[in-house]
Amino acid sequence: MRTQVSPSLGTKARRASSSEKITAPPLWLWDPPKSSRCVILTKCEITRKGLAITTMSQRTLANLILLLVTIAWGITFSLTKGALAIVAVFPYLAVRFLLAATVMVMMALARPGGRNKLVSFHVLKVGFALGVLLFLSYALQTLGLQSIEPAISAFLTGLNVVLVPLLAIPLLGLSASRRTWFAVFTALLGLALLDGVAFLSHWSLGSLYTVGCAVFIALQIIYVDKWAPGIDPLALATVEIITVALLSLITTLFLHTQAWSPISSWLHPMVIFAVVLNGLFGTAFAYWAQAHYQQKTSASYVALIFTLEPVFAAIIAVLFFGEPLTWSLVLGGFLIISSMLLADDSL
Repeated sequence: MRTQVSPSLGTKARRASSSEKITAPPLWLWDPPKSSRCVILTKCEITRKGLAITTMSQRTLANLILLLVTIAWGITFSLTKGALAIVAVFPYLAVRFLLAATVMVMMALARPGGRNKLVSFHVLKVGFALGVLLFLSYALQTLGLQSIEPAISAFLTGLNVVLVPLLAIPLLGLSASRRTWFAVFTALLGLALLDGVAFLSHWSLGSLYTVGCAVFIALQIIYVDKWAPGIDPLALATVEIITVALLSLITTLFLHTQAWSPISSWLHPMVIFAVVLNGLFGTAFAYWAQAHYQQKTSASYVALIFTLEPVFAAIIAVLFFGEPLTWSLVLGGFLIISSMLLADDSL
């Protein structure tokens, strides 16, 4: 077996005369004494701990970023509700998503190879199909916010977590577990408390719109899993947001030419704040953060963090926008959050 010695040891051996006794190198060169071994092990342990701390720091940062995303999503409900008192639904969506799409295109193109990822035919095809589902979900949610409170809208939107395994039964041929059915039952109890005990007989139109929103979000989640493996997440999200922006603009022009409010309405502080915060942080930053940080933490942490969205929405609506805090909101919201946790397989 070929071995390699250090240059200093080889030089010393070659220069020794025949009469000189060449002593064997000290044993510790190959078998360090216990004290040295302890030092080496300590350094290894320190290195492992350093790597663990670095990994933990990355995971903590990812969790904090995703928590900020969830808070931003929670704020969007109340801001959108306030903006809709001044401007119409589809012009608001068009401006919000045009702003978000502009920023996301710049972010997507700024990366190495970003143009090729963005203009790939497969990405454009899948992104457009998913974008249509996303547009329908945002349109129904925003229409619903015209007549229901932000906290109720947030809890109803959160039902998409329960609907995903339910819709996967006919669409993907999967079976539902007892846990899923228990989650559905818990969600129905939560709905009853949120919208009145007789909610099945006289649901408000806003509630129906918002449950429809949850259905389309669930469909979008299912088809992302089915169609999007291997696709760059940021490129796909960018195409989806562009699709939402264009469909919102087309819908505005198709419905009626008077849909655009006067310029003075768009200069209202509430509208500006809603468009900028929802467009930049609730959309562009949120999708960028998901693409970059969601893979750096565990699925269970992500599920728990995103489950807090309606909680943040309710807290913000009550504390800053004057929405009344009632027992039906608290208990109904608690049951819906519980159903979301039950329905998520990663928890």
